[in-house]
Amino acid sequence: GWSLIMAASSLSTVNTDQSEIGAYRTENVPVQVTTIRLTKENYLRWSAAITMGIAGRRRIAYVNGRKVEPAVDSMAWNTWFLEDNQVKTWIVNSVSSDIQPLRKKAARDMWIILEQMYGQKKRKVRVYQLMKDVYALRQGDLSVANFYAALKSKWEDLDYHSDVTWSCAQDQ
Repeated sequence: GWSLIMAASSLSTVNTDQSEIGAYRTENVPVQVTTIRLTKENYLRWSAAITMGIAGRRRIAYVNGRKVEPAVDSMAWNTWFLEDNQVKTWIVNSVSSDIQPLRKKAARDMWIILEQMYGQKKRKVRVYQLMKDVYALRQGDLSVANFYAALKSKWEDLDYHSDVTWSCAQDQ
């Protein structure tokens, strides 16, 4: 009987071990923050979606470079490591299997590599394609409202992808 009482009282002790608290706190963290998977063709759409997902979970500093790795022997390192790995998991789970960036140490490193490989060099090709699409767009059987919506969507895409610098208000 006495050992049963001792066992019951030991169950009620509060665990203050930092690793246990961290594990409990992140127990319900999703493994995916967007349903859009990065392919070799959709970087801008993917990056917008995953940025919203990561920001909505208060972890955007891990990809934009504002949350740097603390010293390994500091008290903050365990939390940084845990949260950075959450972000890495979200990134890996949103990238198609043929371009997985698994060998990077931190989420920021993954982000930079993906941006360099799939974001930057595709921009000029995308702008050219969008310009062709805008010039080729015809109303045809579309209602005026649907034609305008299609044209406006292309213009917004073109504006998003273009690196045009305005020198004065009249340029707009």
